[in-house]
Amino acid sequence: MKIDQSKICFDKFKTEYNDFILNDMTEADTRSKLLDELFKTVLGWTEKDIDREGHTEEGYYDYQFSIPGFNFVVEAKKNFIEFKLPVKHRSVTLGTLKKDNGEVISQIRRYLVEVGLQYGVISNGRQFIIGKFINSDRSDWQKNKCIIFNGIEEIEERFIEFYNLLSKYAIIENSGFIISNEENKKGQIILSTIRYKDSELIRNSLSSNLVPIIDKVFGEIYKYEILDDKELLKECFIENEEIKKNKSDIEKLFADKPPELTEVIPARNTKNIAKQIEDEINNHGLNVKGNEAPKPIIIVGSKGAGKTTFINYLFKLSFSDNFLESRPYIYLDFRRYTEEDIEKVSQTILRDAIELLYENYSHFELHSLKVLKRIFIKEIKQNDESIWGYDKFNDIDRYNQKLNSFLEENRNDKEFYFIKLSEYLIRERRLRLCVVIDNADQFDINVQKKAFLFAQSINRKAKCAVIISLREGYYYRWRHLPPFDAFASNVYHITAPPYKEVLQKRIDYALQNIQIDGKTSGTFGESLNIELGNNAVKDFLQSVKQTLFGYENSEILTFLEETTYPNIREGLEIFKHFLLSGHTDVAEYVLRQKISPNSSNIIPFWEFVRSVALDNKKYFNHEISRVHNLFFPAEDSPNHFLKIKILKYLFNRVEKLGYTEKFIPTEQVVIVFTNAGYKLNLVINELNELLRYKFIETDDSLSDKEFDSHLEEHQNISISLKGNYYVNDLLCSFVYLDLMLHDTPIFDTDHYEKIRSLFPLSNEQGKQNLQARIDTTQAFVEYLSQQEKRETIESDDIAKDIIKGIRQNGLDKDIRRIKNAQQRLADNGG
Repeated sequence: MKIDQSKICFDKFKTEYNDFILNDMTEADTRSKLLDELFKTVLGWTEKDIDREGHTEEGYYDYQFSIPGFNFVVEAKKNFIEFKLPVKHRSVTLGTLKKDNGEVISQIRRYLVEVGLQYGVISNGRQFIIGKFINSDRSDWQKNKCIIFNGIEEIEERFIEFYNLLSKYAIIENSGFIISNEENKKGQIILSTIRYKDSELIRNSLSSNLVPIIDKVFGEIYKYEILDDKELLKECFIENEEIKKNKSDIEKLFADKPPELTEVIPARNTKNIAKQIEDEINNHGLNVKGNEAPKPIIIVGSKGAGKTTFINYLFKLSFSDNFLESRPYIYLDFRRYTEEDIEKVSQTILRDAIELLYENYSHFELHSLKVLKRIFIKEIKQNDESIWGYDKFNDIDRYNQKLNSFLEENRNDKEFYFIKLSEYLIRERRLRLCVVIDNADQFDINVQKKAFLFAQSINRKAKCAVIISLREGYYYRWRHLPPFDAFASNVYHITAPPYKEVLQKRIDYALQNIQIDGKTSGTFGESLNIELGNNAVKDFLQSVKQTLFGYENSEILTFLEETTYPNIREGLEIFKHFLLSGHTDVAEYVLRQKISPNSSNIIPFWEFVRSVALDNKKYFNHEISRVHNLFFPAEDSPNHFLKIKILKYLFNRVEKLGYTEKFIPTEQVVIVFTNAGYKLNLVINELNELLRYKFIETDDSLSDKEFDSHLEEHQNISISLKGNYYVNDLLCSFVYLDLMLHDTPIFDTDHYEKIRSLFPLSNEQGKQNLQARIDTTQAFVEYLSQQEKRETIESDDIAKDIIKGIRQNGLDKDIRRIKNAQQRLADNGG
């Protein structure tokens, strides 16, 4: 309720109020006839926001009002009871008021202590005392200022202030009461007081010596991202088969599918889609007259889904030799060019295209004088019949001079020369030139537009077959806007292959083809000198493979798949970072493998997550980590749970309605959460953060864009596979909470002091005392539980009991497992 409407309701209330004050009203009357009317009709609160007559050991308080992140208690007194308040004062310290109003102040303080809150309101229906009655920083609460209103007339005189203090709208906007002696405190972060919190780890010398070997081996795995070698393609390319029944509902809901657009053909079967593309290019004949080029072919897919690999598959494995013999092709990798080069596309890129033709098809002898004359036969004939006619028959040297100058000049005009080359190949060799433009999606939309226009231009002018790859996030958003709407194209969506199959094939190929000779020595632990054959690294990678693929539900593989799919490239990068992280003790893993060569779990999941999250740092920092902190509030927000509640809301919708109703308008999500009491700007900020970290996705694939993206009201959103994994799995694990407490702001001083006192420092190798980590995590969860109570609101649409779910769905089990392992170690004398 905005202030104008509130003032109209107050004026009406004031008229009715005069009818009540003549009688001695009970507390119940004060509540029902005065305070209910004021808070609900005038100040805009609803029954959903109010908990009435809550019970504590001290008795029953009258009201508890709640919005996410802020709660307060209202204690109602008889209308007849007169508070002793200073005249013509706006505020006063609680200590001053306590002298003459000690009983009511002590009573509300007891209630607040019982329910774990700090703020309260005392009222007899006409006088109001509004303040912070409990301090959490051990400071003297009696020094706190409170705001007072000494009668209905004073409320009328100071109505704007009254509204700005107690209306639901104002409290949501201000995230609580605004009282002059209070500062808008920021949460305290554990790491802020730790010296050298950004320092790097020191590895033991054996690990340091083994890391370059690991880097070499995995470098071989990672460099196969492009798959541009024919033999490599045969070994490592993953073909999509006909649509299978998905193994689970989750796969159905979060498969890498294109939006339902009639112009986009999903590449569910690699062989079939390759045949379709071949037919598209092949269906246009090569007659000299009336020949039309095939429509440009656009390959779209998400970042890292394998568009480049698919293109290589087309030309190196799929297309037949006969097809390729009549389709010379040029592959243009836009990553080679700067934006300045692309601005001069017809000169820089076509120059390279011509050079590639010379290089790859030298047997065409395109640079020879004989062929050049055939390329420009039409222009030469016209000149022979006009301006060169005399010299051709009377001065052959001068004629040749003019001819050479003409050829040189036209060769320097790269666009014209390229067009003539293509026409020559069609006319005299019956060959259709095919130009492949790849990786333009590594640039922003302006460059992709230029690449698209370039492709369309050479398609129309040179009658080439053209294949161009674009990021789906751009294509789907811009397809109905210039220049994309001006041309007819055939569009194919490339689906990312299963990450498990990709990584398994890459590791197998690397291990089969790499030889590592020699030995590595170094110090392990305190003073143990060890020498290992370098082939032990290959044995270690075999054990890594066993850890990932040797049993049904590998948590590490699940993490990789569900936090990166369909970006296969990102998954490979994370795996590489794990192997090279300072927290990945390569030497220890190699030794584990030598001691237990048949073990299927050389690398525990929690060690993997810590290595990925921390990289080479001692402590977690969400701003640089590959693991994201769901508890870190958006700017100016005190809410630890808003991101989580949005994700839970979106997930529950998918669970309830299924894939066809997966997406929901952004505006609808905003309405649900603002109606529940969350500030509009905070909801929007959290949604944009969720989009940036790819916890949510849009139906136009905007989340595939790397550049700054902000949701718009008309866009539809859904929880992503990554968001689902974080909120339903990773969030419940000890290793996640253990890391997140490092840099989550703590808004309660007592809890901060407790967590800080328990928090164990890292040694030079990044190790922390395990029991202290458990104690600190449990203290952190206690704090989060308190904060969740403050954020909890009565809404059927918004998740409650998040901390309870975290405990039940993983945390308690993880802690029991760790303690059991500690006990076994102690029993064995470890």
